Amino acid sequence: MRKYTLTALLLCAAMALTAAAGCSDNGTSRSMSITSQEQTVNTNNEGRADNEVTAAVSEKASANKTGFTLNRVIDAGTRNDKNERFIYLDITIDNSTDKEYELSMINNFYLLLGDGSEIHYHVGSQLYATNNIDGYIPSPFTVPASGKFSGIVGGFAVGEDVKDFTVCFFPTLNEPNYTPDVIKVDVSESDVAVLTHST
Repeated sequence: MRKYTLTALLLCAAMALTAAAGCSDNGTSRSMSITSQEQTVNTNNEGRADNEVTAAVSEKASANKTGFTLNRVIDAGTRNDKNERFIYLDITIDNSTDKEYELSMINNFYLLLGDGSEIHYHVGSQLYATNNIDGYIPSPFTVPASGKFSGIVGGFAVGEDVKDFTVCFFPTLNEPNYTPDVIKVDVSESDVAVLTHST
């Protein structure tokens, strides 16, 4: 009888310790996973789509019942501690379906560089834009059914040496993992508008 009681007590103690550890670490784990996701999710986006649609800046492209226009590319006119500039996208998305859906910077957008490397969403750039850029819309954002989304989204931390890049967008509708199509817009240095800040 004593043996079973001891075993039961040990099992209860082990379960309590596991639960306590899980609860106390919950906020930290969530924060760590967001940071990790920012840096590692979708690190190989090239090749995910079978069909590529190309367009120029301010030209509308269509794929998977979605119209996409990159109206302009914005340099926030500030630098982070790595001397990278914050880049944002002024976009319009047309939804021709009867269902609204959410898109996110992590899942639906990336920048492709000339050497084949990719730049992904940077959380710090969103924090900066929320306080400093008029018309900025944080990620994720909703595209209305049979409607249109327009706004400034992003962003990306881009090195000073990067002059040209391609903005890549997956029109996934309401299926985040469905990526048969990618829309690509080539951007040159002359296409990037630098915001001016009053002193």
